[in-house]
Amino acid sequence: MTVTTPRLRLREYTHADFDWLHPVVSNPSVTRYTDWGPNEPDETRAFLEKAARSGSGPDTFSWAVTLADGTGIGSAGVHVTSREHRRASFGYVLDPRHWGRGYATEVAEAVVTFAHTTLEMYRVEATCDPDNAASARVLEKATLTFECRLRGHLLVRGSWRDSLLYAALPGDLPRAP
Repeated sequence: MTVTTPRLRLREYTHADFDWLHPVVSNPSVTRYTDWGPNEPDETRAFLEKAARSGSGPDTFSWAVTLADGTGIGSAGVHVTSREHRRASFGYVLDPRHWGRGYATEVAEAVVTFAHTTLEMYRVEATCDPDNAASARVLEKATLTFECRLRGHLLVRGSWRDSLLYAALPGDLPRAP
């Protein structure tokens, strides 16, 4: 399943995406605040294999994020964490060469809208590292509400990290101009 925005396309992965994706997910600047990476080539290949095989539905959607011209700039995904409670979580990463242009906010808005409308989720969550002020701003611009700090939430590279929890409900969707 493909999701489009005015400037971006979120599409299913192919094995050909390795050439542009690996430099992104192996970049320490990109993975500084994630609980994975920086990736080695075999880790990126394994991710692409899994994403190409099962990355779309019914409970997990993984997308290559590309510009309208097809240039790969990042990754996004949403996972249904509870069908019964209609809850999902999402995440994204972008190539640093494309930071500061509003693409991350556009991705977050598109994924939240997809989760609410297509997947019929009521609650859509995302977390970020408390030191990642840029990601917190993106989530807020994408109309997610800060809810709490989750202490000792993730064990990352041998250290416990807190996370900031953000969420969006259907009434929080961005309004069309």
